[in-house]
Amino acid sequence: MAYVEIIRDTLSEVDPAGTAEYSRNAAAYLTELADLDLEVRDTVAQIPRQDRTLVTTHDAFGYFAQAYDLSVSGFVTPNPAVEPSLAERKRLTETIRNLQVPAVFLEPNLASRSSTLTEVAKEQGISVCPIYGDAFDEDATTYIDMMRFNAQSVRDCLTAPRKGTP
Repeated sequence: MAYVEIIRDTLSEVDPAGTAEYSRNAAAYLTELADLDLEVRDTVAQIPRQDRTLVTTHDAFGYFAQAYDLSVSGFVTPNPAVEPSLAERKRLTETIRNLQVPAVFLEPNLASRSSTLTEVAKEQGISVCPIYGDAFDEDATTYIDMMRFNAQSVRDCLTAPRKGTP
């Protein structure tokens, strides 16, 4: 929402004749974003509080976790361009085991480059679910699509029955 306001204000400074149009468009999009925020909150609220934990490829989802009452409990490496160390892999495995998370989250654009999270999830018998960060594809072509998709994926994967439970 802050970016929309900055863009509106910057465009109005550069093109004062378009100020009314920029303001109308920004107001309409801000309304969409406010509605989306409520939708994401409602979706995440369907996850029991004790299960609202994210384990991902890298530490990029803190903003999402903070905004929607989730916690980032583990990640493979702070930087997705760096191969994780043995210690990082061990720490990830222990986190998954100790928290008994039902799923880990992997960005679709990193799936081919990030085998560690997939391997650890397979070893622990848990799901690997998609979550979008900074790259879109045919399933998420806008910010609103991405946020809606992420909320639904997190809800569906964290509320799914755990393997070995009825």
